[in-house]
Amino acid sequence: MAEIDRDVARKLDEIVGTRFDEDAKHPGRRWRNAMVKGLVAACLAVGTAALVVYTIESHRMPPAAQMPPAKPVTVQIVPAKPP
Repeated sequence: MAEIDRDVARKLDEIVGTRFDEDAKHPGRRWRNAMVKGLVAACLAVGTAALVVYTIESHRMPPAAQMPPAKPVTVQIVPAKPP
């Protein structure tokens, strides 16, 4: 039975590798990797939000550059000719 277990473990190491076994031995490494991923994700989220705000603010027109109010248009109604 021990030979079968060793063969299975050897084949599993060939296919999967030993990385997962090392992570199980060092739980602090897994926690550290999760924290690094979380920090990178938070930085990317803040950067994306800043980019959106910058884009909106840079395309907004200042109050002085807005269109002047339209001039009133005078309409003269002419009566129709009698038939």
